[in-house]
Amino acid sequence: MQRAFANRDEQRAFSDELQQMLRRGEPEAALDEARSRLRGVAAASTKLAELALHTRPESIALTGWDKLAASIRSVEKYGNTPVTALGIDFSWPGHFASTIKDGKTVLDFDSQGGLTPVLETNFFGDMRAVRFSTATRAELLQGYRSCGSEWQGGFIEIDYLIGVSGMDQLYGTLRSPRTGKPDSAESDACVISSCISAILLHLAVKRHIETSGLPKPMAVLVGSNEDEPFFDAPVMSIDEARPYVRQFEQHAGNDDAAHSCAESSQRRAKRDRPSLDDILKEHPEFTDFASLAEQSLRHVRKPKDVLPALGNLAASALADFLSKRR
Repeated sequence: MQRAFANRDEQRAFSDELQQMLRRGEPEAALDEARSRLRGVAAASTKLAELALHTRPESIALTGWDKLAASIRSVEKYGNTPVTALGIDFSWPGHFASTIKDGKTVLDFDSQGGLTPVLETNFFGDMRAVRFSTATRAELLQGYRSCGSEWQGGFIEIDYLIGVSGMDQLYGTLRSPRTGKPDSAESDACVISSCISAILLHLAVKRHIETSGLPKPMAVLVGSNEDEPFFDAPVMSIDEARPYVRQFEQHAGNDDAAHSCAESSQRRAKRDRPSLDDILKEHPEFTDFASLAEQSLRHVRKPKDVLPALGNLAASALADFLSKRR
């Protein structure tokens, strides 16, 4: 069967052009282009081609988006840095859906051969190399290098907050073992379908922002950490994202109200909690030990010595308490 590409260089050039289309903000055109090329070699891998050609972006849903605002608040609180960009990356599915058999990691496909992609959620702040809080799409694109980007690995925090559903069958078929020749129409179909899966995730994130909004103005990037074709492109720069913030606030109004109530309760509890001075006034017998603890810890220089020092104090306090009971 005739191949889609003359050689691997042509294959790679096609993938690179699809990535450039994503970076220019043309994901719909990139999907059309990839599917047009796939149709020419669909017969070489019929099941995979069928899934890549007919999995609709509208059928792919993101999970965890309702918890995004709370996660950002937490990251900003403990990282002491404003979150100005969000990265959503394909990661190795073996992090969760895998089993060790005969000393090797084996992916756990479902009964239909499906496999849920694992996504990493990266929270970024402004860096010296790139200021997400002011960067336009053109300025973000200047941060990409031939291999990676200026912000690669520079996240404030990373977790698995955002998940995806609706592309398990396509993703599982892509991840299933292959026996075909590397330079063949079948390998071309696999490469193009892999590109399509990355484009579909990009489109799913774009669509989710358009329908559910963002909790704050920030750039949004979709890429890959450990999964081919290793695309990486902005879904939106911060200026493109601003119109969707109000939409998120309206969508999540009840959740924000509940969070506000919870925060108020926490503040009241903290305000009503007795201070150390209050406790010492009510229990003067603890004053000597508080003073002794302060003096002892003042001489501790290494973190590993803190617990032994407190342990000695606790033992002394217990001995004193028991002697008074007698």
